[in-house]
Amino acid sequence: MNAFNPEIILYLLFCWVAGSVLWARVLGRMLGADPAGSGSGNPGARNAGRLFGAPAFLAVFAGDALKGVAAVVSGRYLGYPEWLVAAGGALAVFGHVFPLFRGKGGKGVSAFIGAALAFSPGSLIGFAVGTAAGLLPLRSATLAMPGGFAACTAALWLSGVLSVSWPLVMAGGLVLFRHKPDFHEALRRH
Repeated sequence: MNAFNPEIILYLLFCWVAGSVLWARVLGRMLGADPAGSGSGNPGARNAGRLFGAPAFLAVFAGDALKGVAAVVSGRYLGYPEWLVAAGGALAVFGHVFPLFRGKGGKGVSAFIGAALAFSPGSLIGFAVGTAAGLLPLRSATLAMPGGFAACTAALWLSGVLSVSWPLVMAGGLVLFRHKPDFHEALRRH
């Protein structure tokens, strides 16, 4: 398969563009406030929930997660190899963090969750179990998140797809990197 095939380039561009749609900002425009300029300043589901309530959290989480799902499902529909499908999911996360459109990107958690669920449901189960296991003693979703990503990677390895899912693992690393200031703040409060 030629990596410079125009169809593949269009697929990867679609994934990045889809990831660049920040649903917190879309909802914020409809409600008259930009989450990137209010609350924590992050255009993501948690900040939308803080600013606009639980329904906004759920709507933004679902919209952002569907970007990852769309990237993976469309890659499989087009018959691409699994590593390329994983790259499409990773580009949806990348687009959320570094949007093609103007403005500040988010941290990518919801887009990653959608891509992981569509790529390998077992990896999302690993993520949930790892996060929950860290949440019990740490009492901080932020501090528990690295355990979720570690368990997600372990689930990909145990299911035999780690070798083709490396782009998603790297996207998880990007999400963790974007949370670095949050980790410092959580540790300071902890």
